[in-house]
Amino acid sequence: MMFRTLRLSRATFLGNTLISGPSGSAAAAARSSAASLLLRSGRQTGAVASGYQVRLYASKKKSGGGKKGAKADHHESDADSMEMTLDIDKTDEQMKHSVGRLASEFQAVRAGRANPAMLDHVKILLKGGSASLSELAMIAVKDGHNLIVIPNDHDHMKPIDTSIRSAGLGLNPRIEKDAIIVPVPKSTKESREKLLKSLGAMAESARVHVRKHRQDAMKRLKDDSKSHMSKDDVSSWEKRIQAVTDKYTGKIEELLKDKTREIKQS
Repeated sequence: MMFRTLRLSRATFLGNTLISGPSGSAAAAARSSAASLLLRSGRQTGAVASGYQVRLYASKKKSGGGKKGAKADHHESDADSMEMTLDIDKTDEQMKHSVGRLASEFQAVRAGRANPAMLDHVKILLKGGSASLSELAMIAVKDGHNLIVIPNDHDHMKPIDTSIRSAGLGLNPRIEKDAIIVPVPKSTKESREKLLKSLGAMAESARVHVRKHRQDAMKRLKDDSKSHMSKDDVSSWEKRIQAVTDKYTGKIEELLKDKTREIKQS
């Protein structure tokens, strides 16, 4: 960039030509035009003491780490920030999914009360693979302590009966014509303790998943920090990742506390 200093008077040189004349609007316009031409030419000239004096100062050239370098670093930093924001959003969604799955599992646990949700996650083993019970049958409440399962295909009757028995829910279904009746045992101290232990295992599994998502995010952050992220930026992102982790571990504890109270009061 060129810095220009212009002193106005009555005469100036343009190259080797002195521009002067009587004062007046026409002469002033001519001198102004000459001065403008001189400035545009980018050539340094001298001037008489009483004339225009035009000085051209050339600024020092910036090094590669000047404005262009700083601008590139700024854009690179913005890109890193956007990438990490998207990465944390992804981590948030993963943890949210883990907690949501735990909530669904807790919903299926009922002490002494029949609820179709308690069979939602039962997997039925078939010759060609497996499927969830809700895909193969209609599940409804027959009365306060019995569920009724009506298979879409009669051939699935036996596999459904077997899978419910082996699902670890303490249920013993019985086949009646085209339906399966699933009695839900009344709550006892022993059954409640068993359920509470099961709840603890479910919650711990969710915690493990949340911690794994945190570790994955921290690893990606560490890999990025090896290239161009500053220590302050790394520290800031670590705090944000930990804040997301704390949010979902807190939700897990809240779900466990509420469900434990429900089971104990049943």
